[in-house]
Amino acid sequence: MNAYEKLRKQVSDDLVPHAREIGKGIADISSNFKMLGLETAVWHPEKIHTANLGGIDGETYLGYARIEGRWGLVLRTIERDQKSDQYVGQRILMLESCSNLEILANALGKIGELAVGISKAINHQSKTIKRLNGMIESLQHLECGF
Repeated sequence: MNAYEKLRKQVSDDLVPHAREIGKGIADISSNFKMLGLETAVWHPEKIHTANLGGIDGETYLGYARIEGRWGLVLRTIERDQKSDQYVGQRILMLESCSNLEILANALGKIGELAVGISKAINHQSKTIKRLNGMIESLQHLECGF
């Protein structure tokens, strides 16, 4: 067995089965957030991962947001030129689409804190709805016309 075949066997025996199980668990967690129904983006304030991508620094953040019409747990990587610190671009993907195990581990460690932020957003939305209902009701019952 040559060196490549040994590596391939090691990957298929040691990594692939475990990565599949992790993927199933991430999908289960993500599906709960997809069915949440909150239509307000909430981001964890701290970056969960940094990487140098050949002269580009990438900072990854965890959030609850919408991508292509679907709400759920997302990762946003903001890319900046290492020398000038100028914005280069960003990549956004659903949590379950991420294959970087380090990023996934860091994200899972922050979901509890993100849930607190989501709860605060829900409370804020509830207060806003009550305020709007009061405003609508008062305008619907005006004695004078416009």
